Amino acid sequence: MYCNLRAIRFLTIIFLFGSGALQAQHHTLNPQLFYVPIDSNYIVDHTSELTCRLFLLSQDASFMINRDSFKRIVFKPNVNIKVGIAGFWKWFGLGLSIENPFYKKNTSTYGKTSLIDLRVNVFGRAVAAELYLQQYRGLYISNPQKEDGSNYVLPDMSALSVGISAYWIYNASRFSIRAAFIQNERQKKSAGSLMVRPAFLFTRIDSPNGIIPAELKEQLHIPGSDLLVSGDIYSLGISPGYSYTLIFLKNFYFTATAFPGIFWQYYVYETTKDVYIEDEFSFQLGGRFAIGYNSDQWFIGGSVQGGLHEIPDILSNTFLHYDVAQFRVWGGTRFDWFRKKKK
Repeated sequence: MYCNLRAIRFLTIIFLFGSGALQAQHHTLNPQLFYVPIDSNYIVDHTSELTCRLFLLSQDASFMINRDSFKRIVFKPNVNIKVGIAGFWKWFGLGLSIENPFYKKNTSTYGKTSLIDLRVNVFGRAVAAELYLQQYRGLYISNPQKEDGSNYVLPDMSALSVGISAYWIYNASRFSIRAAFIQNERQKKSAGSLMVRPAFLFTRIDSPNGIIPAELKEQLHIPGSDLLVSGDIYSLGISPGYSYTLIFLKNFYFTATAFPGIFWQYYVYETTKDVYIEDEFSFQLGGRFAIGYNSDQWFIGGSVQGGLHEIPDILSNTFLHYDVAQFRVWGGTRFDWFRKKKK
């Protein structure tokens, strides 16, 4: 193998140990490790209460191949919207989700995808981090489509992705990332903060019958008779960014975050005839947005997170790229159970 299997196994063990269970969604570190006193004029602390919520989650994963000689090819898994429940208290949080039984994509059109999704989200007050391991088997090509309008389906294609990104929040005493995304704090006044996000991502794709179907090669006039059967992507980068929460009508808020960054990407891809190695620097732009209502008793909201691909494509056209866009809607409330029991 041309990928570093030891490194992947080591990262996998970290994910399995940290998550504790399949589909674990949120964990927060002990705030004493990175203690930052809050300004009570800007932030209300609800970490001593049990914050509970119900949510809907959609993860729109996409893997893209770009070449100047042909148009962009986009691969996607056929995954379902999930429903779940999450709870947060003090430094600990846990969420569990299952597939939505009321909505499913047509497997005859998009194929069938099996999924393993392990995720740990760490939301400290001044430091946050996201770790994930995702493995898909069975993908389809969303763009381009066949001449009759149907999709190319690749049941034997698999994609493995292991990633970690961290956030350093410089104005943590007045700006709360927790208030925007997990609601165990509440933002009282509008505030923003500079942030820095280092990130590492490893992705491997493979298909014994070829990642680009022969019919599609003919349709796009892709030169060469050898098939692309596997590819490894190593991506390492750093993104300075800024996040701002606007408070309006007392308890309504809108949070916008942008991360323009520079990434070094290293590719090892294999065809039926040869192995190729490339590397390049690229510009990538990530965004994260949330809107909702957050009072001292209950809250409701939604968020979207992912890469903004059209803007980076103007400045850099990376050969291989992987991204997961998340769409989440939630509603919940808080319970003062632990304080009452203590009394």
